[in-house]
Amino acid sequence: MEYIRTVLPWIRSVGGVIVKRDLIQESTSNEWDGGHLGLVIEFESKFAAKKAFYSEVFQKYLQSRDLMELVTISTL
Repeated sequence: MEYIRTVLPWIRSVGGVIVKRDLIQESTSNEWDGGHLGLVIEFESKFAAKKAFYSEVFQKYLQSRDLMELVTISTL
């Protein structure tokens, strides 16, 4: 849930718009159990998407939470 509280506002601040969200929780707990989160985010261009993903702010966020291997970018 921290990812949702911290990253989603940042996505909007860099011009991203979430067009699809998929959450899979692996337990019946009311707390986030570290299941899977998938997002489709639209940017005005591939360049804008890559700029946001590879920005120092986002990369530091991923590193600080050991998410480097779990978060990927794919552009169409």
